[in-house]
Amino acid sequence: MINNSELPLNLKLIKKCPVCQKDYNQAMVQVLDESEFNLLTYATCSGCGANLLTKLAALPQGIIGNAILTDLKSHEVLEFAQGADLSADDVLEIHQVISQSDLLSKIKKII
Repeated sequence: MINNSELPLNLKLIKKCPVCQKDYNQAMVQVLDESEFNLLTYATCSGCGANLLTKLAALPQGIIGNAILTDLKSHEVLEFAQGADLSADDVLEIHQVISQSDLLSKIKKII
């Protein structure tokens, strides 16, 4: 975690929880990964407990950011980030398994 005096300007953009609108405690925003042009942050709202994962990228046009609400904990985000990328063959294999079995019909029966 970083303290408020070291907070980069672009992290100050993360002000309010998108769920309950409570102000984030900026000192609790965790920087999970950073490079010269990218920043991956994680924050948990002290009000409602919602977790926000934010990716900021500095481009010649300015700062671009994406945020997503997640049920993952910060250590789980890092586990996925460090895993191997999916290949096109992986996606095709998953598609074949789903389409060749009655998996979807079993899921529909459960729901």
